Amino acid sequence: MTELVYDRSSLAQVYLPVEQMLQIDRVIELTGDSVRCEMDLSLHWVFPLHFPKDPIFPACLMIEAAGQAIAIWAWHYRLEGKPRLARVGASFEAPVRPMDEVLTFVGKIRRRRNICLGLVEIFANGRRVARVEETLVVV
Repeated sequence: MTELVYDRSSLAQVYLPVEQMLQIDRVIELTGDSVRCEMDLSLHWVFPLHFPKDPIFPACLMIEAAGQAIAIWAWHYRLEGKPRLARVGASFEAPVRPMDEVLTFVGKIRRRRNICLGLVEIFANGRRVARVEETLVVV
C-alpha cells in the first residue's frame, strides 16, 4: 500500500543535497520497511561530462542516490537529523546509459535507533544494474 508520494520539489524539506547533487526525482512508494524511488536519466547533467563519446552513469552517483533513498525513508518515519553514510558495499551488474531513461531504486530498510541498514536494488528498464548495501547514521 502506498502511503505517500514525494516529488523533487517536496524533497527540499528533507536534509539532502541540493540542486544537481539531489539524485532522486520521485518517491513512488513508502511502506513499513521499504522505499521505491526514481531518477530521470535522459537529461541528467553527468552524461555530457562522464565520457562524452561513451556516456555512462557513474557508480558513485548510484551509491549516492541509494543513500538518499534510505535518508528519505528515515525522514518519513521521523528519524530527523543529518544523515551520514557509515558503510557501503555495492556490486554493479550492467552499465547505465542515457537511453535507459529512468533508474528505479527499490530498498528494504531496517532501523536500530538512529541507524538505518538498507539494501537497495537499482533497476533500469526492468533489468537489475546494481545492488547497494548501506548503513546510514542520523545524527
